[in-house]
Amino acid sequence: MVRKLLPVFFFLFTSALFSESPWGSSIQKGFETAKQDKKYIIVDVFADWCTYCLVLEKEIFPDPEVSRILDSFVRVRLDGEEFPNLRKKYNIEGYPTILFLDGDGNYVTKISGLATKEDILGVSKRILQEPNLESYLKTELRRNLSSPDIHFRLGLLYFQSKDYEKAEFQFTETIQKSKSFPILKENAHFNLNLVKSIYGSKESAVKSWKEYLELYPTSSRKTTAKLYYGLTLKDAGESKLAKTILTEIKPQLTTETDKSMCNEALSEIERGF
Repeated sequence: MVRKLLPVFFFLFTSALFSESPWGSSIQKGFETAKQDKKYIIVDVFADWCTYCLVLEKEIFPDPEVSRILDSFVRVRLDGEEFPNLRKKYNIEGYPTILFLDGDGNYVTKISGLATKEDILGVSKRILQEPNLESYLKTELRRNLSSPDIHFRLGLLYFQSKDYEKAEFQFTETIQKSKSFPILKENAHFNLNLVKSIYGSKESAVKSWKEYLELYPTSSRKTTAKLYYGLTLKDAGESKLAKTILTEIKPQLTTETDKSMCNEALSEIERGF
């Protein structure tokens, strides 16, 4: 009788073990838990065919010291092949990649390739020493004053919190320090212009969008930049040029938000506003 029960008991026992895995499979639930518990998120981005991913999962993460420090994070494991938008958003170029995020989805840092125990412990300890993302980024900036990437991430953080003066400063610093990083420089310039459209003078915003279009004529954001250029021209009182630009790019707009802004602006121009 005992022998007959043993296989069933073993099955139930091992099933319970696997069900208690600390790694979740939903990034949305991860964000919700992180915000509720005021924790950072660690995301193990893997692929089924990736040998190093298995080493990370089976050997590095189970290490007692690593496992202990990761208890301070919300853990999520995702197959990167199933989340192309996540790969694009956080610039994931290969597997494994360990992402560190806050509860709002803001990028903290990442480890690309096969991370060692020391890599994970070092990065984790630095993050956990800081009360929030702003504090962490400022500490990292003091360690590397010339980093345009950290300035850019601070700019995004301030932009999201509507602290536009600080955002403008950080994006300007990014542009000045990213001569060797053309994509980052363009992204910073685009975001700086968004800040100016909201926070700065109308004339300054018009000048900045015009400059952007001249500097990046083949940008993938050219249509969006033209939309904002047209909107700022309208706000600055240059209705005739604004109408020409908005009418030109209207058929090229793809998102409902952009279409709505364009139509509303054109309607106001027709009504003399």
